[in-house]
Amino acid sequence: MSDLPLRERLRALVYDLGPGRWYQPAWRFIVADIDMSEGSWLEIGAGPGWMGVIAAAGRPGLDVVAIDTSAAMLERARLHRGGHLNLTLRQMDAAHIVYPDGTFQVATAVQSAHHWQDAPGILREIRRVLAEDGRLFLYEADPDAEIPDGWIARCSGWPPEALLRRRWRRFGMDAARWEALVRQAAEVFPSVSDERHGFYRRLVCTR
Repeated sequence: MSDLPLRERLRALVYDLGPGRWYQPAWRFIVADIDMSEGSWLEIGAGPGWMGVIAAAGRPGLDVVAIDTSAAMLERARLHRGGHLNLTLRQMDAAHIVYPDGTFQVATAVQSAHHWQDAPGILREIRRVLAEDGRLFLYEADPDAEIPDGWIARCSGWPPEALLRRRWRRFGMDAARWEALVRQAAEVFPSVSDERHGFYRRLVCTR
């Protein structure tokens, strides 16, 4: 029996059964686009772990490390890990990543940067643990973007687009914050590309 506070466990469960399910098609598109089958992959803000599970599945040569500050979210993630021995789940703050310099070829942060209190510091820490020419793929949902067919898992029309956009406006990152993040990333990484992918704003930073 978990000794975590009931409120935290319930919050993680609600997220897992809601957004944790809704966004799985989008995460599959992200993993397919990055197209990495071996090496080391750092997932920042693992939540209930689905992104890491998708990345690890069928790729035995790929070592995926998924981190999150929430023990309750990682408790959910462990339920989903199954037999994926190449997926490591660790409670860790992105501001203090306890891995050596140059460990990872790729890092991803999907809808987690809007939680960062010290974005420049976290970006510097991510750059530190990336290998030479390693890349950070950072995604934040754009409330005004078109949602392509097949990018959201829906059941009988749920969740409706209006709900998704309302959540993205309330909990995500607006255009001004995104532009500020792009500027901060450009001060840390030698190469930064501000792109679009599906309904996401995407930042690709190369070490």
